[in-house]
Amino acid sequence: MTETRVGLIEFGKAIHDSVTVPGLGELPGGQVSAGRAVRGARARLRRGDRIVEDNLRLGIMVRKKFFSSEVEPVTDAGFLKDVFVAVGRRDLGNGDALELYTDDTAGPDMSRQEGAASVVAPAFEPLTGFHAQVHVREGVLRFGALCSSARGGQPMRVLGLFGPAGPLEELPSGQVGTVLLGFQCDVPPLAGDVLTAFPSPEYVEQRDGTAVVHGVSDLGHGSVVAAVEVPEGRSAAFTVGVRTRVLRPIGTTFNERSTVIAAELPVLSLARDGIAVRTTAGSRVFTVGLGTRDLRQNDVLEAYVPAIPPLAPPPAPPVALVDVNAASEASLASLPGLTPSRVASALELRKRQGGFPDVEAFGVAIGLQPHEIVRLRGRATAGRVALPETGVRQLDI
Repeated sequence: MTETRVGLIEFGKAIHDSVTVPGLGELPGGQVSAGRAVRGARARLRRGDRIVEDNLRLGIMVRKKFFSSEVEPVTDAGFLKDVFVAVGRRDLGNGDALELYTDDTAGPDMSRQEGAASVVAPAFEPLTGFHAQVHVREGVLRFGALCSSARGGQPMRVLGLFGPAGPLEELPSGQVGTVLLGFQCDVPPLAGDVLTAFPSPEYVEQRDGTAVVHGVSDLGHGSVVAAVEVPEGRSAAFTVGVRTRVLRPIGTTFNERSTVIAAELPVLSLARDGIAVRTTAGSRVFTVGLGTRDLRQNDVLEAYVPAIPPLAPPPAPPVALVDVNAASEASLASLPGLTPSRVASALELRKRQGGFPDVEAFGVAIGLQPHEIVRLRGRATAGRVALPETGVRQLDI
């Protein structure tokens, strides 16, 4: 595993809920309640027991100056410091938290392109970082969208989107506007660069709680039983079969970090007071069976349920083919390219010669153009008929 949790920002704990930044608007305020907040870090939005969005970026971070209403940009903030941030969402509120992490290997899904824009005029501001006037060439560019530069670097977030009249939610194809990227650019934007935008799914997973490992018994066949305790003031509901991560804390209280050393580990067994149970809801102390031997005292187990990806829409039912040798006048009229005069001609020819050997011969007989015959192939068929012997060999077209 390559993920390292570096900090946690909780909203609703800062002295000020928000601050106004010139040219940007209001930024929500939160308190660093674990580790450190590092500008540019990736982030997950935790709302209650759910991770509702992943791969956010801490693109802008400011703090209030001492004894002043002004703000200044900062690159990092320590434990219990108040910060004001831009991550590409406008709905951060009390009770929300940003889980900050680094991961140099696993990245977001960027398989579905949503839009592309050309950089026209890049610029830089000391307080808000990089921004650029862009021209959307195709699709749409949305506020908060994931985007990447054709010249490389980590994926970024659209932290702000502006038009002549002010902030925008989206910029459609053919339009010109200003996109704010902040300090998340590994490669500074240049005129002529292409920014490609991608959609970001909401609701990543449900968190069922955490428990700290106090003791480990190796069962000798690649699995262990661990005595664990739910931290004071928190709740957890582990269930047999639920997936867990193993987080290994490193650092001190003022710079605490955790490395994810294992994931996708199903809970094999649970016991409370020596009695096997299916769930630990309401219990703070219990034992957990896991299929790993790399587990130590003070490791943290995190139980989670991944979101089920949306199902693909069911395939369209197959179109019933129209038999040109047996169909009614109304059915023939439903075929592409068959005008009333062509339908009348088809009925007359069918009556006179008994039918048509194939769809191509039918199209030629009633005067369809080659491209119209191509469109007809997926909609029609020619049922078998007994044609009079003409001595002429019928060739496929």
